[in-house]
Amino acid sequence: MKQMRIPLFIAWGVAILGIVLGSFFDLNISTTIASKDNTFGLLISAIGPTIGFAAVALMGGGLIAFALKGNFHVALKVLFYVLAACCYGVAIYYPGGEYFGINGFYGVAPQWVGYLIVALPEAGAVVGGYFLFKASPNKNMWIVFCSVIALLLLVLLASIPTLKDLIHRPRYRLLATTDLAFHNWWEPTKNYKELMEHYNTVSDNFKSFPSGHTAEASILLVAATFYPLADKKLEKIQLPLFIASGCVVLLVAFARILAAAHFLSDVSFGAFLTLTFTIIANEAIIRIKPLHIEEKVPANE
Repeated sequence: MKQMRIPLFIAWGVAILGIVLGSFFDLNISTTIASKDNTFGLLISAIGPTIGFAAVALMGGGLIAFALKGNFHVALKVLFYVLAACCYGVAIYYPGGEYFGINGFYGVAPQWVGYLIVALPEAGAVVGGYFLFKASPNKNMWIVFCSVIALLLLVLLASIPTLKDLIHRPRYRLLATTDLAFHNWWEPTKNYKELMEHYNTVSDNFKSFPSGHTAEASILLVAATFYPLADKKLEKIQLPLFIASGCVVLLVAFARILAAAHFLSDVSFGAFLTLTFTIIANEAIIRIKPLHIEEKVPANE
């Protein structure tokens, strides 16, 4: 929406600034504040994706509301139920593995316990989404949801994994415990397999760039940009929601640096990718009038 152009570009500029500063100071910053045993960093790293994907679960609840309350063809209603199930499943699958996986409190509990931890709050988000969107006057809001899903697929399933596999940047936690040399974000580690064998480490330690956690937290920015299209009441609190979402993204990004999992340029690029696709999608949706709530013309005009 037009009113979100400036906030989006400001956030985009902050992400670019982080990339630029990280290009010069990545190693200095991490050397000063990062530790693989930083409890605060690990805690926020574990919780962050749950909060980010709650926005996806919220969308799932909205799709269920459209299937139950909306006047749609039965084929569309089936699609809504399928997409809602996928939203909830994704909101459990991705965050659940972070609590006791290699990027969380590894070894403290079996990894499957993390899925149990996120199942209830994400279910709560689904229920919240149902009540939030059930009375939406925007009959085409489901198209907006599909656009958001496509955007997230481009960021989280296409862009982030592809760049990780192209660059194979060593994480700081590996550098801090070995004599491995520091790599800038634009320098691919072409011999990473040899280095994995030499240092007896896992492939995840060569997936520093870009930050998936920060991109996942940035889902909140996507939600704050597009979900208010469902109801004019949400538009009134859109900017505060966007600012609060930005604060969460910054917190998760900071935590990933503290936990020695990412450098400044890594987390900045994760947010940059999400914001870039969000800006493009926003410009497209601005121009598609059927995706907006119809303005009622006063009777005396």
